[in-house]
Amino acid sequence: MRNLTATLGLTVAMLLGSGGVSFALPPCPSDQNQSYDNCFGTVTFADGDKYVGELKDGKWHGQGTFTYANGNNYVGEWKNGSATGQGTFTQPNGNKYVGELKEGKWHGQGTFTFANGREYIGEWKEGRKNGQGIYTYASGDKYVGEWKDDKWHGQGTFYSLADDQYNGDKYVGEWKNDEKHGQGTYTYNDGTVDEGIWENDQFQYAQKVSPPSPNNQRELEQLQKRIAELEKEKQSKPRQIAKRPLPKSGASGSGFFVSKQGHIITNQHVVNDCNELTVGDSALKQVAATVLEADRRNDLALLKISSMEMASAETKSLIQKLGISIQPKSGDSIIPLSSNGLMRSEDVELGEDLLVAGYPYGKVFSDTIKVTKGIVSANRGLGDDTGQFQMDAAVQPGNSGGPIYDNNGNIVGVVVSQLNKMKFAKSVGSIPENVNFGIKASTVRQFLSASGLPTKWSNRSVSMSTKDLAKIAKMQTVMVMCYR
Repeated sequence: MRNLTATLGLTVAMLLGSGGVSFALPPCPSDQNQSYDNCFGTVTFADGDKYVGELKDGKWHGQGTFTYANGNNYVGEWKNGSATGQGTFTQPNGNKYVGELKEGKWHGQGTFTFANGREYIGEWKEGRKNGQGIYTYASGDKYVGEWKDDKWHGQGTFYSLADDQYNGDKYVGEWKNDEKHGQGTYTYNDGTVDEGIWENDQFQYAQKVSPPSPNNQRELEQLQKRIAELEKEKQSKPRQIAKRPLPKSGASGSGFFVSKQGHIITNQHVVNDCNELTVGDSALKQVAATVLEADRRNDLALLKISSMEMASAETKSLIQKLGISIQPKSGDSIIPLSSNGLMRSEDVELGEDLLVAGYPYGKVFSDTIKVTKGIVSANRGLGDDTGQFQMDAAVQPGNSGGPIYDNNGNIVGVVVSQLNKMKFAKSVGSIPENVNFGIKASTVRQFLSASGLPTKWSNRSVSMSTKDLAKIAKMQTVMVMCYR
């Protein structure tokens, strides 16, 4: 029966957010002589490097995290043993790359943010800036145009501010190896213009710009269009979504705040493949949010709402109602929601009481938060998953990502799934009741630390009434809406 249950555990778990189904890979065998195929495991090297994630045919394949002994860290997709797909690479000095990779190198569309405030948004090829891109200096100076092997090369525009060494000058034209080279126009801040031929960054002689040929004209128009798209992407800000009903293509889940800067925990399957993402305390009061990190294996995602600098009056009202204080974008430190922490360090105990909070079925029944009570039915999840636990508290589609509290107001888990009764009944001939699952707080805290958002353990030890627990949940829990 144990083997049957383990098998069913991988086939009948129903996720509760967006209505989709996602199955985690089983743990890799403890015997290293056995094949590591279609499993989840940890590989530690003698020099201190470490890989945690999915494997196939003995190679890293799927979602995984590689932590280097020198402090570098990569979280993202792997293929046949190399980082390929979408991922995030961070360095101890604060440098960060977010974007596409191919065979361990940045390749495709990506953003590199430097610790000194500089930023590049654009195209990459084999680890170098190649194609169209925008490079912004900490001072605000900016280059928009073509790149080759990490250098300005081709058609491009350099803008400068009025209060730096270039005094608001502007150059539009051709570049070669980071220098003005070819046809170009340099406009000085006093209105003087040098228009003509440049070589090795020096103006040679005046020459009016000739009308481009039809082919060059098309190429120029395509380049300008691409640059405009990149510029728009860079300058765009999250839109405020107010008083709009959930569209037919939308889905909802739950989440909860984990910092005063507006960081939110939910399930990965709730926010998977969203074209637009919002959060709020009802379906009609929503603000824009973005996904910072996602862990498909543990089904966790870290979101962040817009800062106060770009927040509307409605956003500020929502944050105030939820008891959240967002730091300005210039703030460096991450302030926990509670100085005593949020999550309990001890794992759940068999039989202990729980309270679950969330927004089941979105706004079908009512547009408010709902809470249910239950107990810990088992301290392991499907297939003896030690990162989850089983409970009998009622949960429904839309509860995914919501917090699970103990009697003292500590968060002990995150709602993740319920047993699919119909599939289970077809397999064993009986209908199960009250079989639901949560992700343990220890797993959530580990995910937050890996995402650069460490949080303290909670030490609340005074028992509360259900009414007081519900007040905490109401202040902390949000509805997460995904528009696909």
